[in-house]
Amino acid sequence: MNSVEKELHGYISGTERMSGFDSYDSYEGDYGYFDDMGDDAFSYMDDDGDSFSFASGASSMRTVSDPYVIQYENTTVGTLTAILFGYNDNFGLPNFGNPVGITITNLQGGTYGRLIAQSNNKFFKIGKWRFQSANLTQLSQTLSVNHVDANGKQYSVPVNLSIMRDAYQQQSDIIDVTKPTTIDGNTFITFPVLPLTIFVISMFPVEVLSGKAALNGGRSLNRAKAPRLSGKNVAPVVIQTTQNVKGITKN
Repeated sequence: MNSVEKELHGYISGTERMSGFDSYDSYEGDYGYFDDMGDDAFSYMDDDGDSFSFASGASSMRTVSDPYVIQYENTTVGTLTAILFGYNDNFGLPNFGNPVGITITNLQGGTYGRLIAQSNNKFFKIGKWRFQSANLTQLSQTLSVNHVDANGKQYSVPVNLSIMRDAYQQQSDIIDVTKPTTIDGNTFITFPVLPLTIFVISMFPVEVLSGKAALNGGRSLNRAKAPRLSGKNVAPVVIQTTQNVKGITKN
């Protein structure tokens, strides 16, 4: 290999090191219940995490997350405050703590009761949300993500949907939101549902704790990647520069 080839090889290797960011893949910090992480590229990189199959052994590639899809319908002529999750406070209440006039339907199979019960023994982190309604005013409401602990500590984080719309979205009746949120029996989301309105919430879990997976020889923490819901047809960004590549990549 002559000197020119060696120099070119060095530039290519430097570029690959810059683009890989391997150290981000395995980082696992404690972000609490309200994880304000960045965009998808850094939050859900493919690594050696398990799939959601719970089969023995680990998968070499992450599967794409299967969503939980819950529909809320307000059948009254007044605005009602609905509740999502919160097993410890709401599971034993009529309509799972929701007011009369709110009808809850699990659009992904099973029942909402099964989902809220599962949230108490199989904790999970939602990586991406999709909110949909034909009533566009519903998509400008503010949700509250809440956590109440037995020691009396309480947390509440507002999520204003009106400022969360992806700039690349074309559908006016949909908002896709990247808001990592950990769900357990003490966590619940409250939000207004406008009169005579149907509001559909899709949640894409990216991490699930499963004792069954560990018993079957897998890992208790199973990971998946959230799908890219919008911006799929965006043209690639081309960066033009007059700088020498050597000056950028060489240490």
